[in-house]
Amino acid sequence: MIIPVRCFTCNRVLASKYKTYKQIVSKNSEEENIISGNPEFDPTKTTIYQIAFKKIGIGDRYCCKRHMLAHIDLVQKI
Repeated sequence: MIIPVRCFTCNRVLASKYKTYKQIVSKNSEEENIISGNPEFDPTKTTIYQIAFKKIGIGDRYCCKRHMLAHIDLVQKI
């Protein structure tokens, strides 16, 4: 599946921002992992995902964040 061109909820353009988001997250993805289950995780600390959302301009929209976080890039696997 490909990232949607626009957000289904707010109609903001997302497709052009996905490549930048992946570049920012891939730089530091080894350091931080939301799903790692680390008991010493500090929720007040700014994560790489929050920084990426602010840089691409969707820091205030939960609906757009949903598309970026939940997207699985199947085109690369096929």
